[in-house]
Amino acid sequence: MAAIEHSTEEKRPRGLIDFLLPSGHSVWDKVWIPFIILFVITAMEFLVAFTVPKGNPKTFVFVLMTLAKAFYITGYFMHMRYERASMALVIISPMLLLMALFVVMWYEGAKLFQLIFGG
Repeated sequence: MAAIEHSTEEKRPRGLIDFLLPSGHSVWDKVWIPFIILFVITAMEFLVAFTVPKGNPKTFVFVLMTLAKAFYITGYFMHMRYERASMALVIISPMLLLMALFVVMWYEGAKLFQLIFGG
């Protein structure tokens, strides 16, 4: 009978991407790391909401944080990190176009507001 060799997997240091998108099978990797990451981003949103005065910079920060959460949720919970780059671009491209539409509508809305209300 041939001896069965068990391969010993070397533990490689986990990088930032491996930490942000864990692929382990433990409860910690599957539940708690995504929870902590989303909790921290949400806590930062609350911090910005109650400390930064209203205006364009505050709105811009909120949009960036919301997009960060959206990309993380898409990558982790929708398993986009396992897809080919072309498939990920097909999914992400509409979001980029919506961001461009948001910026254009924001600019045009501000100009229209100035035209109508003079402020």
